[in-house]
Amino acid sequence: MMEKENKYMVCVKCLTFNHAQYIEDALDSFCIQQTTFPFVCVIVDDSSTDGEPEVIERYMNEHFDLNDASIVRQENTDDYRMVFARHKDNQNCYFSVYYLKYNHYSISKSKMALITEWTENAKYHAICEGDDYWIDPMKLQKQVDFLEAHPEHSLCFCAYKMQYPDGTMIDTICYEDDVEQCPMEDVIFGGGSYMATNSMLYRNSMYVPFSTWAVDCPIGDLPLMLTLANKGKVGYLKDIMCVYRIFANGSWTQKRQSADIKRRRSHYRAIRKMWYQFDEWSEGKYHKIVVKKLRKNKLTQYKRETRRLIRWLSARFK
Repeated sequence: MMEKENKYMVCVKCLTFNHAQYIEDALDSFCIQQTTFPFVCVIVDDSSTDGEPEVIERYMNEHFDLNDASIVRQENTDDYRMVFARHKDNQNCYFSVYYLKYNHYSISKSKMALITEWTENAKYHAICEGDDYWIDPMKLQKQVDFLEAHPEHSLCFCAYKMQYPDGTMIDTICYEDDVEQCPMEDVIFGGGSYMATNSMLYRNSMYVPFSTWAVDCPIGDLPLMLTLANKGKVGYLKDIMCVYRIFANGSWTQKRQSADIKRRRSHYRAIRKMWYQFDEWSEGKYHKIVVKKLRKNKLTQYKRETRRLIRWLSARFK
């Protein structure tokens, strides 16, 4: 069967909300990518209230050719305003920006239907949320080269830096060298922290639409990682090529940190349920590993609750 010809080699998905202070880092990191192929970056602003839409619009005006009628597209619907254009200098870089007219997240409305045109026309997908960014201009090229050379692989990820609000950065390195095939045990035991979302590049043809267990998971990139690893092999590049901000304003980690104890316990139960459902969905292929992971999570949760109790007692009887 002949492989589908794609208009773009890579579709970069950037969903963002109230990341005005970070978004330019993300946009710059897309535009500096040096590739031998065309790639499209789909930026979806979910009706931000901190001035982010204005930041993105100014960026488009400064860096993209909005006068080339042969390329530029604009749409205006009840749901969004969209602008598509090519970078003035990087001729392989295209942006399709969606300014949503109301917040979709608050009403649980999916944004994926908006970007189907772009995702379906790309061989590979990358993800980088608005508060994260890439630091290696060859990131996309290196990962595409790897997956092109390994057709049995569904996913390639890389080492990354974790950045804290005070600017401190910590290198997150899974392996000292490139790894052609990462063990599934490492993928499962590593969980959501095994690979940063913006470190991933995956093969569109091996993407598996999320079933109920994945949709209900409170960590969106964990099911993506697991379903891809179940579908094909996972490769790792040792180069540190991106930065993942932790506890940034508006980020998932910041919301998780500030959640009350009831919500934290609810999160733990939801993750535990997800592992049981993944075990069932994968027909017990990794059952022994999943059981070990559940035991590890239970022990970790117990230690966290114990530390919280000790801190509360110390403050109470100080």
